[in-house]
This record gives sequence, structure tokens and C-alpha cells, in this order.
Amino acid sequence: MKRFADVFLTFFAICLLIPFSLLIVLCIAIDSRGPLLSRPHRVGRNGRMVKIYEFRSSISDSDALETIGGCHGEQITRVGAWLRRLHVTRWPMLINVMKGDLSLVGPRAELPRYVGSYSTEVRKLVLSIKPGLADLASIEFTDEQRLLAGLEGEELEEAYMEKILPVRLEYARKYLEQRGFWLDARIILLVMLRGILPRKI
Repeated sequence: MKRFADVFLTFFAICLLIPFSLLIVLCIAIDSRGPLLSRPHRVGRNGRMVKIYEFRSSISDSDALETIGGCHGEQITRVGAWLRRLHVTRWPMLINVMKGDLSLVGPRAELPRYVGSYSTEVRKLVLSIKPGLADLASIEFTDEQRLLAGLEGEELEEAYMEKILPVRLEYARKYLEQRGFWLDARIILLVMLRGILPRKI
């Protein structure tokens, strides 16, 4: 049932977003050289590595950097800054949902080095289902990039590991305990509202 809902809703969303996506692709191509999409690696269900699709928001040489929230500062293109501000860089991940790599709702697909820091129990629990485009933590951390703004290197890693990742994992545990159709619907609705009205709901 969840897979059917993923495919149905994703197909509808892709059809709806095609005109806007073509405009975004054109803007990216005009703004800077490089691929239109970036494909960073993330850890999927049962620990399988997945290449996710995102609109490229940084200079092409920076796309190889597997960092929290992507690249920062001068590495961000002019169009990329707007795409991040509007929270649309992740639209191409709908392709991953259609392919079956991701679900619309589920724990966030994390970088391999962070998954390596999970305890055996947490790793087994969180990786037992497909990662998702949205989860309970997406509602809490809509402005994650703003929270980490100005931090680099070890400071960035430390802030993410201590302040954000533990909360994300706790939300993932709560989702796995309570998951169901209505919770998924509520998460999707709240994430959409947070994108339109970036404030506490």
C-alpha cells in the first residue's frame, strides 16, 4: 500500500512540477557550467548505497564533496542560493522514489560516515525501511542550513553530530513506532506548509 501511494503521488507531483523543473534546469545551465543534477551518495535500506538526485546548487567541482547540507559560501552558485532558499533542490529526488530507492516519507537518507556512528541497535532500526524525502525531523529542521550557516570543517561536523543528528534519530525512532497512512499524510502536509510558511507549526 505504501509503495502504491508513493508511485501514485510521485507521478502526480512530477507531472505538476515538470514546467517549473524545466525552468530551473534552464537557469542552472545559464548560470554556471557543470551537470544539471548532482548525485551525492547516501545510505539506503539495509545499508545499500544510493545515489540521490538533486538540482546542482554549487560549482561543478564542489559536487564531489559529501558534506552536510551540500557546499557553502563561495561554492554556491547564484541560482543555487535561490534554489536552496526556496527549498526546491530536492525535487529530483522524486526520481529516486519512482525507482524505489526512497519513499516519500521515512527517515532521512544520511551520509555514510554518520551512519557509521550509529549504534548497532539504531542502525538496525533506522535502516530497516527505505529512507524518505520527508520525515518528522523535516518539520523541525526546515531551516537546517540557516542553523549551520557560518560553520565549517570540524565546527560544522560537531554542530551536526551533537545538535541535529541525535534529534533526527529520535524522530526516526518515533516514526517507526507510529508509522501508518495517516501519519505519512500528516507529515507530507506539514512539510508542504512549512515550505510555504516557514514558521513553527
